Amino acid sequence: MACCICRRIWEDIPVINNRLDRLKLDSGEKRSFISAHIKVEEKHKDLYRLDFTLSGASATKSSIGTLLLQKLANNPENWIYTPQTRRLDSQEVLSLAQSWIKTCIGPGHKNCPNIGINGLQTPPQRATTTASSNATFYPTRLIKLGFSNDLNVKLVVTRNFSHRNEDSLEEPTQQYVTLSHCWGKAGNRMFCLNENNLELFRENGIPLKELPQTFKDAIHFARRLSSEVKYIWIDSLCIIQGDKDDWLHESTQMYQVYMNSYCNISATSAMDSSQGLYVERNPQHLWEENIDLNTKDLSKTRADSKDHSQDLRVPIQRCSIMDPSFWDRKVESAPVNTRAWVLQERLLAPRVIHFCEDQIAWECCVMEASESASSGITKFELNSGAIKNKVPFKSLMAPLGDLNGSSHSELDDAHENWNRIIERYSMTNLTEANDKLIALSGIAEQFSTQIRAPYIAGMWRNKYFASQLLWRVKTEYKNGNLFYSSRRPRNERAPSFSWAAIDAPQGIQCGETQEDKNLWITVMEVDVKPQPKPNSEFGLVSEGGFIRISCQKFAIVIEKRSRKVEGSVQDDMFTWTLAGEKDGDYENMHPSVYLDSPRDDFIDICGPHSSMWLVPAYKSSQGDLICLMLQRDRDDTEKFFRRGLSTITGLRGAGNTFLEEINGDSNLHIIRIL
Repeated sequence: MACCICRRIWEDIPVINNRLDRLKLDSGEKRSFISAHIKVEEKHKDLYRLDFTLSGASATKSSIGTLLLQKLANNPENWIYTPQTRRLDSQEVLSLAQSWIKTCIGPGHKNCPNIGINGLQTPPQRATTTASSNATFYPTRLIKLGFSNDLNVKLVVTRNFSHRNEDSLEEPTQQYVTLSHCWGKAGNRMFCLNENNLELFRENGIPLKELPQTFKDAIHFARRLSSEVKYIWIDSLCIIQGDKDDWLHESTQMYQVYMNSYCNISATSAMDSSQGLYVERNPQHLWEENIDLNTKDLSKTRADSKDHSQDLRVPIQRCSIMDPSFWDRKVESAPVNTRAWVLQERLLAPRVIHFCEDQIAWECCVMEASESASSGITKFELNSGAIKNKVPFKSLMAPLGDLNGSSHSELDDAHENWNRIIERYSMTNLTEANDKLIALSGIAEQFSTQIRAPYIAGMWRNKYFASQLLWRVKTEYKNGNLFYSSRRPRNERAPSFSWAAIDAPQGIQCGETQEDKNLWITVMEVDVKPQPKPNSEFGLVSEGGFIRISCQKFAIVIEKRSRKVEGSVQDDMFTWTLAGEKDGDYENMHPSVYLDSPRDDFIDICGPHSSMWLVPAYKSSQGDLICLMLQRDRDDTEKFFRRGLSTITGLRGAGNTFLEEINGDSNLHIIRIL
């Protein structure tokens, strides 16, 4: 059995092979070398960084992975978890999950819900009473688990809905769990609830043998998890498929379904419902390992180094091995977490048990853990090559009542958390493009108790509203080339100034949270209305919404240009210049252009006749000028549509014509952005 360091490199072999193909080997030889470099992580106490690099025959190098070595205290009670079983349906795996739950509902996790009277969820201890903290909520329909040897499960209805005259209502008094899963491709639809089988499922039950493997495994796991758990909620079995009214009704209370559950079971690694939860693995590959590290010459600075030439003793430090990319590889990038709806399910559920490709993992507001790090994964992550403190994803949802909107800093924090959620959400996928705002509505409704402002198509109408307009589509590189994958959906679902108007697989980046008074644009009117009920006020918006702003604006010309990449020429870069300036003048050509959807807008926005305008909005903390890029309507000179964002770096300020234009132009214009 290889050590955990070698296994980590082995997992990256496919990535390494891809990078080898791109390395320029001067001699034509196909040899490559993996080297390791270790150093003290200066910004973090008692931490060493171990980097692995792939090198070819040329000087070209490529980073292939990083591990962290954390100093261990001399504690005789330190122990290493060593799983023994080869399948995830084992008692050993179940016991670990139960131990995590016991810890989570105990006094140590003050930000996590605990178990109240009759086994129902109660909010965190610091929470105040709110309309959302209804401890007696149950979904409209549930699947009753029955006993461990039952061959059927039964659909139960807890309350009447709309036109349905559903009698024999169930009055649950105990816990239910939820299931997150991938539906799979449209042509491979799973076993679903519909109008034709609704009464059959209530009266006769659902044969387990007819259910997809993921559903069977989830029911099997839920039956064993706790004596308090008597039900499971599965979307395709508890929402009537093909019934728009039922779906709209259920979608408006989806946040309560997950928030009031005992826990969420996530089929994290399964591509569809046929793959199940219970995979086989080599348990020894999950063993936690410690090492002895020779720390000679690993001092932080040369001044700290000691001359050991006359000292035969070797300084040895006992360290644990941590993988800062583990959570991203096993959980964040796993199939189920690429689904937009699942992001809401993860955040709202009090706790999540992930069934990953080789182990289970745990997620709550306080702790992230796995079988290979049963006491908690590393508190660090690798971000753009730097080691930074990791913010647990579920901690972005502050406990109910923890923020009351009265404090400036608390409101700042709430907006920053919202931005981080939006950035993650923007990278997820939807089967139905029109669900972009609906699949986020539960999270938005929870944040409304903290931010306490009107919700406007994914943004909040308060003193930070103008800065929320300054989002941008992230730049995407593939093999050194710029790549534009963002698209504008065929049917309008949000005004162009909202991030929700764009599908950007590479993600969007929110602007800095700033008060409106610090920006150069003034929002004078906001006219965006939600669609009528039963749609939620946090869901679909009506067409024709707009904002009216006061601003400076400058006519510009956008061009697509070529650039040299490793000896080749790539026609993949966009720049802009002020209208009327000489084309090709480098000093007045601005390359930091982030177009919302160039594949859809290219013909309309490029060239001298495109009617594109630049609106200076804000000077960032780094000294960069942030500008909106707008296209004017051909028939209405006051009507504009957002098409992108541009930044003018502070390093280019000297002699820049555009900055001179801004300072010399005091004219303000009133425009509408649709």
